[in-house]
Amino acid sequence: MKAESDLAVIFRDDGVAELDLTTFANRPVSSLRAVREVMGRTGSWAVRLVCNDRFGGVLIQQQPGQSNRLHYHPDSDECWVIMEGTMVWEMEGVRETTVTKVTKGDIVLVRMGDRHLIRCVGASPAVRFAITRPDVTHVYAEGEGGPV
Repeated sequence: MKAESDLAVIFRDDGVAELDLTTFANRPVSSLRAVREVMGRTGSWAVRLVCNDRFGGVLIQQQPGQSNRLHYHPDSDECWVIMEGTMVWEMEGVRETTVTKVTKGDIVLVRMGDRHLIRCVGASPAVRFAITRPDVTHVYAEGEGGPV
């Protein structure tokens, strides 16, 4: 098993081209439109919007066909609000494995310890707002390659 909590390493290894941890962090109001003015509508990127001692929030854009690596969080639940596009969540829980297609307006919760992989599907970029502990630990199985 490989564990990682450095967001720069996590996103780089997941194939996310650009990461901005400071420009939009902890502003009273943020918007997808404003983030895209800086980061662009195309490409893959991640932008930290919130970070405090209790929780963190990162806005993530990925292109069709891109995904993260299968992983779990040993010490925190994680949830996402789908802002745009279509994604498929593969979730391996204690009792069952599910594959769920989600779109704009959906909210996804993965419990602590449940393995999950998120893939952007469809013809346009997908954007999700991830909420969890700040610098949450990601645990990957040995031999799990890079992003698909």
